[in-house]
Amino acid sequence: MSETSDVYTVIDVAYNPDVLQAAEKDHVKKDQLIQIAMKCIEEQLQITLSQFYHITTFKIKGNIQRMKKNLMGIQSDPTDLREKIRKELTLEQIKSSTVSNPDHFPQLLLPKDQVSSEKGCLIEEISSTEIQVEMKKPAYELKMVADQNEKPLKIELKVELPGINSVSLCDLHVSEDDLLIEVSEKYRLHLNLPESVDTETTTAKFIKEKATLIVTMPLV
Repeated sequence: MSETSDVYTVIDVAYNPDVLQAAEKDHVKKDQLIQIAMKCIEEQLQITLSQFYHITTFKIKGNIQRMKKNLMGIQSDPTDLREKIRKELTLEQIKSSTVSNPDHFPQLLLPKDQVSSEKGCLIEEISSTEIQVEMKKPAYELKMVADQNEKPLKIELKVELPGINSVSLCDLHVSEDDLLIEVSEKYRLHLNLPESVDTETTTAKFIKEKATLIVTMPLV
């Protein structure tokens, strides 16, 4: 998946539950299981995968746009990073060179093809579309509400949204086992729910005086 493409592939891999449980406590075993799965995928699909991976803390589900936003936030290119490290003079090299010859300070020279003969503008103009606003995680309280017999009935979520004065600015998505709230490019909250909820009877209300959103989710 990339910023310009919505093409992606989801592959299910099954392991013995006892093996998975043991791997949860042993990072080496977990890495071995992941490498085995990647090797199997390479052989089955006749492709080559990068050996770098990331274990997500969220569930890959929902619509494509939502999945893409979560996945694009964790992508990185370790190859480019290693290439940059090889090309740059490290701090340790500068220190060792300076210590061995105090009268000489190492010069950092650009390759000739990267040296411009013309002076460029010192101020770079950036369009508003290139500026990405970092959305904050709001303060919240999640609690389970039970009846007199201590049987769980519903999940209640209270989210504090300072600076928000209208419910029209709140975008709420609820599935059976997770919830996503995005508010006017200021706040973003994604939670995995402790129990499955009934999305049909889920309700939400916004208390304008306290700038607080309350979501009530009856259990299935």
